[in-house]
Amino acid sequence: MNGVKNFFSCYGRYIFVFILVFLIYELFGYGFTYGDPIANYGFSYAIKNGQIPYLEFNIITTPLYAFIMSLGLHIFDNYLMFILEQSILVTIVFYLLYKMYGKKSYFVLLALVCFQFYGLLPTYNFCCFAMMIILLYLEKFHNEKNYLIGIFIGLCILSKHTVGAFFIFPTLIMYFKDWRRILKRVCGLLIPGIIFIVYLLINGAFWDFINLCFGGLLDFGSSNGKVFTFWFFLSLILLGIMIVLLIRDRKNILNWYLIFTFMLVVPLFDICHFALYFGCFVMMMIPYINFCKYENYFCNLSILFMIICCLVNLKMGISYKPVFMIDINRFNFTLNSKYSYEKNLKVDEFINEYDNPIILSYHKMFYDISNNKDLDYYDVLMYGNFGYGGLDCMINDIKDMKDRFILIDMTSYEKDGEHDQFAKEIADYVIDNCEKIDSKYGFDVYYKK
Repeated sequence: MNGVKNFFSCYGRYIFVFILVFLIYELFGYGFTYGDPIANYGFSYAIKNGQIPYLEFNIITTPLYAFIMSLGLHIFDNYLMFILEQSILVTIVFYLLYKMYGKKSYFVLLALVCFQFYGLLPTYNFCCFAMMIILLYLEKFHNEKNYLIGIFIGLCILSKHTVGAFFIFPTLIMYFKDWRRILKRVCGLLIPGIIFIVYLLINGAFWDFINLCFGGLLDFGSSNGKVFTFWFFLSLILLGIMIVLLIRDRKNILNWYLIFTFMLVVPLFDICHFALYFGCFVMMMIPYINFCKYENYFCNLSILFMIICCLVNLKMGISYKPVFMIDINRFNFTLNSKYSYEKNLKVDEFINEYDNPIILSYHKMFYDISNNKDLDYYDVLMYGNFGYGGLDCMINDIKDMKDRFILIDMTSYEKDGEHDQFAKEIADYVIDNCEKIDSKYGFDVYYKK
């Protein structure tokens, strides 16, 4: 009995976090069966099937997360495995946070949960956050391991290059007189970078990578959403506070890393990216939070708030009559509303009436994965996801097609939200230049002669 008691006293908190996070993904968080989580599962699914990122399907960031998450899919290629892997990753992150901050680490977890769970979205953004946590842990407890720290700076870059690249600056700022230390870290950084470049060159995807991950940046920010949103101004307020804290303790290298996490919200400034940035803000605040004898109280209160968030979302989810999508391949252990599930079955049957159609929809990847199809550049049909001048290239691709059916999801096409990213010009060309032959379940069917 003592052995069991000791086990749970040491590891019980991590078992709790794993179970809580898994239930959030599987039960409480309906947002995880749409959009970015499905896209990120799709990237891993494609890599597991031998497809080459950038060359055969469009992904606009460095692909470490997709490669990591593809490993489990070799055992069981199902969205459930993807969720299990992500739950393990979150638990590892919490383990390192607890080593650094003790019970105050529950504040960080609460920060990631409180914005409708968006801070836990299973995407490459969270992977970059996870690599940064490992980096902070090394800087705090193993600052002398310069090669290893350099490797994890490189892995941050390979998680999301537009954020990870800024993690080079803390080393340059703090150790600008210590060139030996800087050189060791640069050497460590180059190891994963060179491996990645060799992979791209061997597979003939290097220039496609440059085009999508750098050329596409010229289109991405200007095409997707509005900059001056509520989340933009809130992010600026948090950045201002973090700058003040940095000035007070600028010799703490951890603060320099955290200040650059502002890049997590650039350029979209929406709730999804803000939620993760808010977790970084809380991490920077933790050293200034001192509640001594009330520590257990606030820790338990944080756990209670997280459970309340789960129960509130569960109550909302029940109103949608959730069911498992048992007849949809690779998503048969995933909950969805009864209405959406039944519609998906009808749409799937309708799409399969046509021979190898082009599908213009936010949900094309869901269809391709469940029907064992390879991904292509139409799976992420959003502005800034085709490289420099890529929108014209996609339209020209359709112009060159002959004897093809093209299905337009009119719900995706007609959506007009603040952060809507659907590349409507591609659908406009089809509508204006192809023959409409059918319409059903929200899809208009066109024929390209």
